[in-house]
Amino acid sequence: MTHWVSGGRIRADEKGKPRFLKRLDPPPPEIWEIRVTDPNPQARLLGRIVEQDTLILDRFHTRQFLGEKGNPNSGWSEAMPACDLAINALFSGEPLLQGNSIRDYVKDNCDDFLL
Repeated sequence: MTHWVSGGRIRADEKGKPRFLKRLDPPPPEIWEIRVTDPNPQARLLGRIVEQDTLILDRFHTRQFLGEKGNPNSGWSEAMPACDLAINALFSGEPLLQGNSIRDYVKDNCDDFLL
């Protein structure tokens, strides 16, 4: 959280893939994760970017709980819809912020990469 709040750079790896902040594959759409990879246990914070530079986080899960993405029995299948419901309850009727580049979501302090 300190990294995001203090304006730390949102970086991509050498292949152009996001390392710290990543939009997750739908469904549901526009759910984002902050990846806490150090120290162990690793964790993921889930939420939605409601306007440029404004990330609302709703869920916090250990990586172990979430398991493998794509597995219908993983924690992802519970965590993402729960996050979607909570954020929609807070911002009902508001259109989803959508884009193709990280710059559509984060104005400054980020490497350019496509989502």
